[in-house]
Amino acid sequence: MQTGPDSLLTTQPPAFTAGEAVAIADKHFGIEVSASPLWSERDQNFRLRTNNGDQYVLKIANALESAGVIDFQTRALQHIALADPELPVPRTISGLDGHDYCLIPDQDGRDHMVRLISWLDGRMLEQARYGPVLLRQVGRMLARLGIALRDFSHPAANHHLLWDLKNAAKLLDLLPQIEEPKLRARLEKTLDRFEQSVLPVIDKLRSQVIHADLNRGNILISAGDAQKISGVIGFGDMVHTPLIMDLAIAAAYHLVDTGDPLSRAMHFIGGYHEVTVIEAKEAEILFDLMTARLCTSITVQMWRAKLYPENSEYLLSDNHQTRTILKHVTSCRVEESRRRILDLCGY
Repeated sequence: MQTGPDSLLTTQPPAFTAGEAVAIADKHFGIEVSASPLWSERDQNFRLRTNNGDQYVLKIANALESAGVIDFQTRALQHIALADPELPVPRTISGLDGHDYCLIPDQDGRDHMVRLISWLDGRMLEQARYGPVLLRQVGRMLARLGIALRDFSHPAANHHLLWDLKNAAKLLDLLPQIEEPKLRARLEKTLDRFEQSVLPVIDKLRSQVIHADLNRGNILISAGDAQKISGVIGFGDMVHTPLIMDLAIAAAYHLVDTGDPLSRAMHFIGGYHEVTVIEAKEAEILFDLMTARLCTSITVQMWRAKLYPENSEYLLSDNHQTRTILKHVTSCRVEESRRRILDLCGY
């Protein structure tokens, strides 16, 4: 087994076949389906279809994922469904035994926790054309999600995850593996700024459970209405951490590599601010958090591509673009970018 700063990221994901997924669905959830694989970073997911058109997602957890974290994710989805039923998030589905998950051994005898959730229809935002109106709407949706999770707690909510943005400074330990000197220097400079501006205030920020990965692949847009959000998915990175990091992570995916780097992200931030007011101390560090997220994506992707060269093409599919965005964003005046966000929030 590989070793590293995060065991879940250095362990091979589950490798069940579509046929095995079909058998699991039948035996443990009582549904006859066909199965097709969906991509997942450290777990394994299958899209299930019944003959009458019903669809589900079968989620098979990494063997090293703790039962507490799986229960945390399950309870969070159930909490959201009660707190804000109109939010388009997956619904959990119990097995034939009434439990939320079952244990399935793989060929090596390692147990994997398996869950079933509802399928949400729609096109990923990254596959759609969208402008300021939809960006503001997605920002408002993220704020609503944060409100729904505001009073949710769980014993496993503070689990360690390298993707958790508060851990960005730990990426410095991985930088020696980045072979390109200019890129390594840019990452180091950006992460040093994170240490200087964010770490001293991190304990003063309001914190709660957050989604923590609202990238453009985790937002679904209705096929019949290009301005309607039909789904929010990808709850595998949920964690208890400063609330502003939810916005920073999501907004980082709307930075651009030409012209005004904040031109799209500002609409997203503005929509969020309409629902949940961004505090002054949060607005002051938001730009540094956004660039730290770019560093996280670049570094973790390149590190994992070395661990799993057979999957490097997929792991690095958007790495070049993210590197280009980081170069452009950090070449602009940092203080000016910070000031614009503060102005937007009224400070």
